[in-house]
Amino acid sequence: GCGMIASLLFTSLAASSFRRNVKTWKYFADCMVDIGITLEIIAPSVLSSSRLSGWFLPLLCLGNVCKALCGVAAGACGGAMNLFWAMKLMGTEEGISEVSAKIGAQRTVVGGAGLVLAGFVAKWLGASDGSNNVGNKRLWIGLYCFLTFLHLALNRMSLKLVALDWMNSWRMQRIVDEFLDLVEKNEANDRIGTSNLSTPSDLSRIEPLLFRPGLRNINKPSNCSIRMGVSFNDFARHSHRTLQSTRAQVMNDPRIGGDRYMLTVGAIGNKLNKKKSILISFFRNSSCREKAKAYLHARLVEKGLDQRSQLDGSNLDTVFEEAEKNATKELVVLWPIFEEKVKKEGWNLDKTECSSDGYEIHVE
Repeated sequence: GCGMIASLLFTSLAASSFRRNVKTWKYFADCMVDIGITLEIIAPSVLSSSRLSGWFLPLLCLGNVCKALCGVAAGACGGAMNLFWAMKLMGTEEGISEVSAKIGAQRTVVGGAGLVLAGFVAKWLGASDGSNNVGNKRLWIGLYCFLTFLHLALNRMSLKLVALDWMNSWRMQRIVDEFLDLVEKNEANDRIGTSNLSTPSDLSRIEPLLFRPGLRNINKPSNCSIRMGVSFNDFARHSHRTLQSTRAQVMNDPRIGGDRYMLTVGAIGNKLNKKKSILISFFRNSSCREKAKAYLHARLVEKGLDQRSQLDGSNLDTVFEEAEKNATKELVVLWPIFEEKVKKEGWNLDKTECSSDGYEIHVE
């Protein structure tokens, strides 16, 4: 029962992010199954202690929960991983059925070999010959810890080989960081187009497999946060613009600047502790490419705000408005260059999936 309830709750909370962070969730599944098995092994040992015997059922339930989370995450990520290998090995998505069948056969062979090997190892560990002391409990624990570590290490190495060609939050941060660094270095001599960005293979080797915070500049900390996919209510409430002008912007032209998103800067928090935040709202049916453009737009606004952060006595609304205008002008020049460079390095902006609040503006 605990596993069933946990799987339902976990699915409802994490379903929307499985594809976005497929490698992270796959590694999460590997960790959860190992934790679950470990808890199930520990549970019987507590029965020998009168003080710890009450933990027997909780440990079994927690182990079952961990294995249930593994099942949900692994099942959700399996399709995306199979699709990747189908494209890599066969060059077409039509090969996913063959890849899935071969992966199933591979698991059967490995599972069978594991059962045979486990039989020999169990017989060896259960030997009663005192001269080699193989029945020592420390040896059992040491072997189990070693095999668990080996399982996680090999899975980590295998996931580093999976070079996904689309942007999630972390990859988008890295690529935009690199691009903006190139802009700063080559602004004077206009040689942005001659420098290279990281390829999917480059980032796959350094991409973290543990969860990290959402969209923000990971190399240059900023006092300004970026929130994508906010609701219109939050957008209008926190924006430095008036509600009337924001509403008019939506009603007059639902495709602002040719793109289905709106961007503004606002201050979020109480009166004593307000923090600058860049808010992005997407219109219905906005494309993945437009979401990538919106993030680059937000980072250009962030850069403008950071440059003005040391100015004293400036009106915040004026600073916000100037940063937005300057960023929009920069975006017109830099977006085509960014598109060209990421395409050259093998990235597909049409599959972009960055973290967002999940809201859209629908005008009727």
